[in-house]
Amino acid sequence: MQANDGKRLPKQAYEAPVSSQEQVSGLGPQHSGDSPFAKRMRLHQSWYRANVLRVPYGTGPKSTSTSPYGNMLTHADADNGRNFLTREIAQVAHDRIAQGGGMVEEFRLFHNMLSSQPMCFNLFGPLVSDRTLACRLLSPLVPEDVSEVTRVAIEWAPEPSDAYLGDRTAFDAFIEYRATDGRLCALGIETKLTEPFSQKKYDGECYRRWMRVSDAPWRPEVSARVQAISHNQLWRDHLLAIAMRHQPNPRYANTHFMLIRHPEDQECDRALRGYRELLRDGDDSLIDMPLDRLTDTWTEAIAAGPQRDWIHDFRVRYLELKGSLKGAP
Repeated sequence: MQANDGKRLPKQAYEAPVSSQEQVSGLGPQHSGDSPFAKRMRLHQSWYRANVLRVPYGTGPKSTSTSPYGNMLTHADADNGRNFLTREIAQVAHDRIAQGGGMVEEFRLFHNMLSSQPMCFNLFGPLVSDRTLACRLLSPLVPEDVSEVTRVAIEWAPEPSDAYLGDRTAFDAFIEYRATDGRLCALGIETKLTEPFSQKKYDGECYRRWMRVSDAPWRPEVSARVQAISHNQLWRDHLLAIAMRHQPNPRYANTHFMLIRHPEDQECDRALRGYRELLRDGDDSLIDMPLDRLTDTWTEAIAAGPQRDWIHDFRVRYLELKGSLKGAP
């Protein structure tokens, strides 16, 4: 694949007249089995493809699929990085694929507009190489006073895995930063759009041992409830963050786990509220961050220019759903 160059996608992608062909101008096929929220977001991504990107729909959800969907990009548009808000972000995605490892799924990342994986790149891609921007945007999100960001990675897990959870649990994004008091800290991030949390139940001593550390955030009486399928993935992500601060000669003095979620995803909100009932009062190791709150915070932190355009474009793509209301059945 060849990455785009420059900063934003071509301006004409936003202003070119819509083709008269139904494949471009129409919303394209939807999926009858979607949950109400997934149905709404698939429609919006289909609208965004047709009316903002102005490109035809492709097939998916896998590389071998032949079913057309309005939220899928064609191979040509995927190769051209059209699933990303800027050329810079597209390059970060290409670089991450070239790096290998992790749970990055190339077809889903480049073709599926409904996936949370490209959304994660669209959020954190600009921070990967711009530490000054990363510091400015991270500072209002974490409890510490941040002096610098030392690393931003997408799809990342500490190694070796046996020293942590012993499985493939990874953060969608990871930020390493230094507090003004000199402590090195870390933030592990899970981004959710429409995909449900994993429905597989994981449990065992490799997880439970981190519940016995001195600053474990879980209430002692909830031991029989933490592994429930409804929030098992949240528990494991949270465990991974806690395990990172309790290694022999730990690198990090403090760690947090952040869940970034769409404000209209009621199922995710319900799972999070149930999981929070298991945590001690006053614990700050879990940070709930709805997308609207995050983008509002970042908009306040960015005065003007291309970075403000990036946040605006993100909101149009993922949060300002009124644009696609007229296309709703």
